Amino acid sequence: MKISFPTNDRKTIAKRTGRCKEFVIYDLADSKIIDISYHENNHEHHDHGHGHGGGHGDGHGNHDHKKGEGEHNHDEMRELLKGVDVLVVGRVGKFMKKALDGFGIRYQLTKKIEIQEVVDEFLEGID
Repeated sequence: MKISFPTNDRKTIAKRTGRCKEFVIYDLADSKIIDISYHENNHEHHDHGHGHGGGHGDGHGNHDHKKGEGEHNHDEMRELLKGVDVLVVGRVGKFMKKALDGFGIRYQLTKKIEIQEVVDEFLEGID
């Protein structure tokens, strides 16, 4: 089973899935961690500098451009999460939910913050 988490520090679950620094993927089998891999999230880097200026001048053109970037980044996210059985997140926004549903990636909400704590729970359930 492969489970993934959005993270900014490789220890805790990021609050904003789409803007996390990277995704960590744990490959679990026989109550053990088989592999851990980290995949940079390019979505996080594309929004820098766009924050508050979207309403000036040709606001409609900027809005369309930003929407296009979001769609492009969600496609990149699909590649990052390829083969993942479940993405564990603290929360999921409506656009992320729509993207994950479209990719066929199951997600699970958690109130826990520490990644290792959630991994341990998954390991207890694998036999």
